[in-house]
Amino acid sequence: MDLYETHLCETCQALNAKLLSRIESLSAEDIVRQSHYLAGRYENLYLAPESLPEIRAILDVAVTHASRLLARPETELRIGWWLNRMRPGDVTCAHTHDDGDELLSGVYYIEVPPDSGKLVLTDGMQREAIQPREGMFVFFMPETLHEVTRNESDRARLSVGFNIGPVPAP
Repeated sequence: MDLYETHLCETCQALNAKLLSRIESLSAEDIVRQSHYLAGRYENLYLAPESLPEIRAILDVAVTHASRLLARPETELRIGWWLNRMRPGDVTCAHTHDDGDELLSGVYYIEVPPDSGKLVLTDGMQREAIQPREGMFVFFMPETLHEVTRNESDRARLSVGFNIGPVPAP
């Protein structure tokens, strides 16, 4: 795999509308935990799966593509995910996801207002700025340094971050 790989879900527009509606109706009780308090916000919001049942379809697509990229059967992969809401003015600081047994990391974009930031991936001298689109998946290796530029729009950008790793041995 190069620095990253993208996949555009052509059939996800209706699903994104359902996800957006459900996310807008979430309450504080739906958030199981929050992590990475940086630049004045929690970057990662972990939800109870029953709070967002529509997310299963997105996660299934992610695992299917990860299976192909990693040349491993889907049954050998598990996915962990979180919601990321970047409000106007928010940034995501540079970080990696290589602190566990992750095999692949990625993001799926639910809502992307114009000028709401770019995903920047860096590996040594190679640096790529990716303009997200609604329905887009971006897959990259967990050790890839990545960040998101400032949301210059007047609306929040919504995405789902995920890590894919091996199913634990019984």
